[in-house]
Amino acid sequence: MKKLFEILNGAFNRLILRLFSSRSGTGSGVHKFIWNIGKKSEVYYQENFVKNLDVNLFCNPDSELQDYIKNLIYIPNGSVPKILDVGAGPVTMLGKKWNGKLIDITAVDPLAIKYNEILNKNNIQPPVRTQVGYAEKLTEQFDENSFDIVHAINSLDHCFNPVEALRQMLKVVKRDSYVVLYHSTNEGIRHNYSGLHQWNFYEDSGCFFINNSKMQININKEFESKAVVNSKMMDGGVYLLVTLKKK
Repeated sequence: MKKLFEILNGAFNRLILRLFSSRSGTGSGVHKFIWNIGKKSEVYYQENFVKNLDVNLFCNPDSELQDYIKNLIYIPNGSVPKILDVGAGPVTMLGKKWNGKLIDITAVDPLAIKYNEILNKNNIQPPVRTQVGYAEKLTEQFDENSFDIVHAINSLDHCFNPVEALRQMLKVVKRDSYVVLYHSTNEGIRHNYSGLHQWNFYEDSGCFFINNSKMQININKEFESKAVVNSKMMDGGVYLLVTLKKK
């Protein structure tokens, strides 16, 4: 049944893009229209995820920050690192401490209200609550140059405008600090462009690309004046680690 949904919904989404191809740039309303239809399937997925959540793993206040992030942080003694987790879902995947020290984590997701209802229904109280926030509108919510790390894991490829999301993430991270992305590769293709899986993230010839059935964007070129972009395939090409160091 799930596979049938992906095939039918994906065919519908590709048809919408084809019909409105002249207006299907990343900033158009076409992708937001598709996103609004697909968000119900994402809530359903996360509802099942929370029911089987490993609370000891994801809600442990003493868990260590992941190595791929902590190695990018330099904080003077006595300071508390500020991290923004974008598209965090019901619970942030981030560890809650950096070398045993406290971290100030802010987690945002456009579906946070639904996710918090699901957590409450399952009597789960995470140490960091996800609040409502759109990746494409971060500067409406946070000051520029205010976070030591801005992070996203398996979420920006669910955005209706991932290029604007990256632009916003770079604005709110501090200068000479990093936006860090950790995503499965080619999720759009893998899920037939169904639900929120509208974009593919991948690396080619050392560059980070975002594409879908209608366009392709070289992020290294798109942001060359704003950041130093590096990408690295992980776990045999299943995941892509991307860092954008703000200039």
